[in-house]
Amino acid sequence: AEAREFAERIALYIQNDQLRRRQIRSSDYLKQLQNISTAFPTSVQLATLVTTVHDFASNMVDVSSMLITLYDRDIKMIYEVFATQNGRPVDNLPENPHAIPPQDRPVWWRVTQEEKKTLLLDLTHHELGDYDELLIGTWGDQRKAGSFLLLPMKMFNRVIGSLCITSIHPNAYQEEEIQVLETMVQIVTVSIENAKLYERSRQTVHAAKQREELLAAMNSALQTISVSTVLDVNDIQHKFVESAAKLAHTEMSIFFQCSANSEHLSVQAAYEIPKARINDIEFDEHEQLSNQPLDQDKHENLFEKIRLPFKGSTLEYLVVEGFFYLDDSMAEELAKECDEGGAIFLLETGIKKMLMVPVLYQTELIGILGVHTPKQNRKFRPTEIGMLLALSAQAASAMRNAQLFEEIQEAYAEQQQLDKLKDEFLVTASHELRTPLSAISGYSTLLKRQSSRINPQQIMRFAGKIASATQQLTDLVNSMTEATKIGTVDKKLDLQIGPVQLQAAEEMAVNLLSVNIEQKIMTQMEADLWVKGDPLRVRQVITNLLDNAAKYSLEDRRIEVIARATILSKVDLPEDQFDVEVDPHLPIVLVQVHDEGEGIDYEDQQKIFEKFVRATRSLTTPVRGSGLGLFICRRYIEAMGGRLWLEQSAPGEGSVFTFYLQRMDAPIEVDKGEQDESSLPG
Repeated sequence: AEAREFAERIALYIQNDQLRRRQIRSSDYLKQLQNISTAFPTSVQLATLVTTVHDFASNMVDVSSMLITLYDRDIKMIYEVFATQNGRPVDNLPENPHAIPPQDRPVWWRVTQEEKKTLLLDLTHHELGDYDELLIGTWGDQRKAGSFLLLPMKMFNRVIGSLCITSIHPNAYQEEEIQVLETMVQIVTVSIENAKLYERSRQTVHAAKQREELLAAMNSALQTISVSTVLDVNDIQHKFVESAAKLAHTEMSIFFQCSANSEHLSVQAAYEIPKARINDIEFDEHEQLSNQPLDQDKHENLFEKIRLPFKGSTLEYLVVEGFFYLDDSMAEELAKECDEGGAIFLLETGIKKMLMVPVLYQTELIGILGVHTPKQNRKFRPTEIGMLLALSAQAASAMRNAQLFEEIQEAYAEQQQLDKLKDEFLVTASHELRTPLSAISGYSTLLKRQSSRINPQQIMRFAGKIASATQQLTDLVNSMTEATKIGTVDKKLDLQIGPVQLQAAEEMAVNLLSVNIEQKIMTQMEADLWVKGDPLRVRQVITNLLDNAAKYSLEDRRIEVIARATILSKVDLPEDQFDVEVDPHLPIVLVQVHDEGEGIDYEDQQKIFEKFVRATRSLTTPVRGSGLGLFICRRYIEAMGGRLWLEQSAPGEGSVFTFYLQRMDAPIEVDKGEQDESSLPG
């Protein structure tokens, strides 16, 4: 009886101890839950929340590994946001969670979204089967653990994720502990939803702020282009590439202008930002831009060499898409169609993916904007592309307005020049016409009044004066008529091009002038020099140059004509007479006309080949002329494929006028007498 009583007491003691322990555990659980209830609402940072979940769960039960998974129903993706493996956290998972489509996690989807129940597995006795998917992944391979517990995170009737834990011990999770964990998960679920809402709101605010900054940058860029104090196309193009580079945060921005015939694209402006400063760019409408476009003057020769094919190329077909990317393989293919400058640009610039934005004015292609960061395979966001499209449209309008402004300015300047020429013509014509008309009128009156008293010799002298004055009038009218026929530089002249013997043309010009000039003309010219030209116009040019030299030289001075054969590359041409399209090895005949006359002031040297222009002091000297001779000479020489220029001149030291024409072989079996009559008409 005593033994039975003792046993009953022992059993009661054990029962009371178990009850006491259970009460202590319940009290601890309640404290833990209270701590959870107070701790979780204080944070809206997901990384902090998931770390706190791990800490609380580890304090309540044995946790070897843990995996927290969330489901974003907006984008329908599963994210693994926190994981530990054997007590060690997986690095950077909260900041860069693994995104998984639901179809890649069918078991997880069935357990959480369809069954929506807690899943407890004793891994030492349970046949895993389809549950392998839940036990492997970001948190390693948990199939050798003792216990597995999955707790769905429910928000009303919606599951937003799951908490999975494992223990190396079998039967590690008891019913009471699971209930506490379920309560904790419910509290955590609300906090996670709040964190997601907070993050979504923060992203919305951040996106709105970004849009505001982008709009401000866009407005600043557009204002930079549209509100320009100088309507200059080059200035607008430089501001355009500068704004584009800063707007898109790229190292390089280039504007390729389409040629008039759409055959090719050429670089007109480029802007480069040092890589270290790309992320520091800020737009401020009151701040001067710190970086400058690539120096146009310094890089002008380089820009001229960079030409990309357009018509019939890949670029022409892609430009209709609104925008496109030029990648490295396309650049290599395009380089095969380029000249040396374009090929070097495409192959050496480090193009991985260059965004190409057409610059259109209405439906007309003005050019293409290219933006990229060398050696980076960057793809631009839709907002960036949209801003560059808007910027390009604004730049196209600004460039077209600037071009129209320049055309108006040129037309106005041309009109002013025409008015000036008209005034100069009136002054010249009145001055040049008055002298011969006065001579004709005077000598005619003398003949009329004194016809009965003068002898035949005097009559012949008066008649000669009248004839000379008449010839002056004829020459003046002929010069004006000739200048009218010639017109502008782009007007095609009707010439009879063929071989011309230069010596014969010079001799005929000298013979025509010899009766009217006193100066001695010296000639250094071989008889075998033949040029390509119009015989009549070649003689007229030489006549005008010799007559011009005689007018500005004293009677006892001499005039010298020198001609020699050479090639074009050996001639020191002025910059305005150099033509890159002419073969430098072209065989030519160089002709120089030297005089010892008054010389020409430097200021007058720049304009003596214009219409109605003469040396400033010539209007007050006995020298007469229409101011059209040199203009006519240059137009004829250029029409025959040559060049005419003032080689040297100084006041009181005379002048040297030089021209060249292409050299030709003499015609076969040309008779000297026949050549004088047929090759040099008139």
